Amino acid sequence: MMFFKRIVLIAALVALVAPPAAAKLRVTIAGLDGDERKNVEARLGLFVYAEADGADDAQIRRLHRQASDEIRSALQAYGYYTPEVRGSLQADGAGWQARYDIEPGAPTLLARVQLEVSGEGRELPALREAVEGTRLREGQRLQHEHYEETKTALARAAYANGFLDARFTENVLRVEPAQRRAEAILALETGPRYYFGEVSVVQEGLDPEFAARYVPIRPGDPFEPDKLLQAQFALADLGYFGSVEIQPQRDKAVDQRIPIVIATTRRPPRRYDAGVGYGTDTGARLTLGAEFRQLNDAGHKLRSDLRVSEVKNTIGLDYRIPLGTRAGENLGFATTYTDEKIGDGESQRYGFAITLSRTLGDWQRQLYVKHEYEESFVPETGTDSTKLLMPGVGLSRGELDNPIHARLGWSVFIDAHGGHEAVISDVNFLQGRALLRGVLPAGARTRLLARAEFGATSVDDFSELPASQRFFAGGDQSVRGYAYQSLGPRDAAGKVVGGQYLTTYSFEAEVRVWNNWGAAVFLDLGNADDDPGPGLKRGVGTGVRYRAPVGTVQVDLAHPLDGEERGIRPHLGIRVGL
Repeated sequence: MMFFKRIVLIAALVALVAPPAAAKLRVTIAGLDGDERKNVEARLGLFVYAEADGADDAQIRRLHRQASDEIRSALQAYGYYTPEVRGSLQADGAGWQARYDIEPGAPTLLARVQLEVSGEGRELPALREAVEGTRLREGQRLQHEHYEETKTALARAAYANGFLDARFTENVLRVEPAQRRAEAILALETGPRYYFGEVSVVQEGLDPEFAARYVPIRPGDPFEPDKLLQAQFALADLGYFGSVEIQPQRDKAVDQRIPIVIATTRRPPRRYDAGVGYGTDTGARLTLGAEFRQLNDAGHKLRSDLRVSEVKNTIGLDYRIPLGTRAGENLGFATTYTDEKIGDGESQRYGFAITLSRTLGDWQRQLYVKHEYEESFVPETGTDSTKLLMPGVGLSRGELDNPIHARLGWSVFIDAHGGHEAVISDVNFLQGRALLRGVLPAGARTRLLARAEFGATSVDDFSELPASQRFFAGGDQSVRGYAYQSLGPRDAAGKVVGGQYLTTYSFEAEVRVWNNWGAAVFLDLGNADDDPGPGLKRGVGTGVRYRAPVGTVQVDLAHPLDGEERGIRPHLGIRVGL
């Protein structure tokens, strides 16, 4: 009995000292919509407090007392200086109920808009565009945002074109609330224009002329800050430098010529790589690599790689000679040996390639000639050897908002190559392939991804085409739910022998659930066939996503809907970009 009394006493004490139950708060705003309502919600402390589940009674009363001033201030930004605000705050059994009925009133109109540019840059096209493109218009409702964006546009246009001393001699937004009248006056004095002076690249190990040709800055050109960033990126993309720092020396300018010093630090001239991994397409894999980033003062590079897996083994050397004035433009010489399982067949090939990579506007173009000797086994025709000399061209282009974890963007890759018996090759054929990818945001945490791939081959005798030049579908990067390269024409024994045509599609919705973790659902369709319109096999599934620094790690469970495949097939891979 004594124990029971003690429990009752403790419970009573806890009830006395415990804080009261959280009071629920609901805020209603009536009379506004659109941007005006959004701005009031953002500026109204009580509304923000309710969204955060605030529940302190004293804080609620204090925020309600200042609500009217906050609402009036929020509406002034949209030209409403004389609103009527009726607010109430009541407590009931469910908590606090706050309501604000707002009548914005008649708006304040712009009676006068005066925009002037004087000085050396007064005829600059960028400044004329800023003046002509303003949203400040006489007779229109005053909106502070339009005033600020016009002011910013003028200042940015002047600075971006080398008028570094530009200043506003008049900067006035005059409002007469009682008359509902406003004036916007901006007067910009550009001052003198500045130009690039001598450009010096501080580096070691490279020929100075070689390093300078990648800098898109020439002495005497107008000083444009964007070109400084372009120079920094251009040098960093070469791969020779650990850091690139641009130092405009304005204090040393003579006759408005600003000397530019580009200070760099050298990256280690050699890099070695080693890695182990697993993918459902390749099985267990091992990679070893060595990169010699700077073999001489002309920037020549050499890369060697060894890749070993259950499906494909390669070893190769790649020698690059930089050309042109942009990173990625080079002349390359490569030699490789590849041993690969393809469909239900096998391929061993020895190859040598010469490539010429150039940038054409927004496109990357690669012209190449490959010579390969291939010994392949195809179930339908048995073992055969083939010599191929294949000239070709590859084109690629992409625009991504993030190169690793893109939410908006697209990319396209196109390749065409072939061979002819008149020039070393044992087979007459012409082959083309195109791969398109896209990604769109669908809310703050969701992105939609799509992929389409097409391939076609024109060949005199398909049975003579080696395994490496045939099309197959199925696998992580093709149609999930089906084994790697398990889709395609089959011989009389049911073995996959590959086809002349390839068509695949993929549609995926990916949502970030918590931190770097997410989930996805997808639909894949595709097949390889000797018919240009193959019957598409379908696979559906779901997966887990993890945003790693190197890309998005994907673990998928896919279910095939057609053919002899049954059950659930796991897929593991990494997606970079989209």
